[in-house]
Amino acid sequence: MLLSPGIPEYLSSSSPLNALVANPLLFGLQLLANLGLYLPGVLLIREAMVRWNKGWGSVLLLGAAYGILEEGIALSTFYYSNAGPVGSLGYYGHWLGVNWVWIPGVLLVHIVFSISLPILLLGLALPKTRGQSIVGPSGILWALAIWAIDIPVLMIVVHAIYNYWMGWTIFFASFAVIAALVLAAYRAPRQLLPTRWGPPRVSPFQAGLLGVSLFPATLVLDAFLAALNAPPSLTILSLIVYSGGLGYLIVRTLGTVNNERHLVALAAGLIVPIAFAGVVAEIRLPVTLFAVIAAVWFFRHLWRKYERSGSLSSLPVPPGAFATG
Repeated sequence: MLLSPGIPEYLSSSSPLNALVANPLLFGLQLLANLGLYLPGVLLIREAMVRWNKGWGSVLLLGAAYGILEEGIALSTFYYSNAGPVGSLGYYGHWLGVNWVWIPGVLLVHIVFSISLPILLLGLALPKTRGQSIVGPSGILWALAIWAIDIPVLMIVVHAIYNYWMGWTIFFASFAVIAALVLAAYRAPRQLLPTRWGPPRVSPFQAGLLGVSLFPATLVLDAFLAALNAPPSLTILSLIVYSGGLGYLIVRTLGTVNNERHLVALAAGLIVPIAFAGVVAEIRLPVTLFAVIAAVWFFRHLWRKYERSGSLSSLPVPPGAFATG
């Protein structure tokens, strides 16, 4: 509940935290809507990782499926050109009713910040939970039931505000893609990513820099190519190549043993740019600063927890554990 939607929505000010002061009713409604989307998603995906005995490759596929469910089905930002957060990307690369250039960046945000990062940080903060189921059958049913309420309500709200409906063709096509991604995650081998086994090949500081580079670089790349009026296909390909190349570099250099501090640094690096953006966005009423202070305390605690290199690396690694691969 703290990490997702805390990181992608409130630390980034995508859902303004200062609404807690400026408009408490709006804040409460947004919080309910966000919890109804994010929390079932991250819990169900983590549970699938554990129960199916899968690695991070499957988590990335399921994170993409979640992104389509939220941004495509619930909020329609994948399809509606005038959706609030989409901006000019609703017209640059819009084809067959889909905002194609918008999709890679926002999917990356959900894959990394909404799903993967909270799962990783839970394993670092509470090592005994690694590879352990934390949601029973009734919890899974509750999560699905919450989605069955929250997602239609958000669709109705979007329609009421924008008078927009994606159409049945896109609606069912979206669910078909989601189903294909879930099936691919289920069938994928546990060792899907090209991990280099052994200790890290970089320092924690360098791991942090890898994290810092993700979010700003994708924004700059997107804006730069759009400003040049480059072909939308080139922009999409560039985003995929850059994020994929960075991901490959991470899994090849962070190792699989004695790497807890590197993972902490990577996670902190990923969060720094969006936390900075959140503070800037709320500069007139910077309530987000309290979330930033909480994040700093949290990461300081994790850093000190792993002061002795490899202090927990020798523990048995159960199926579905968080090893980088």
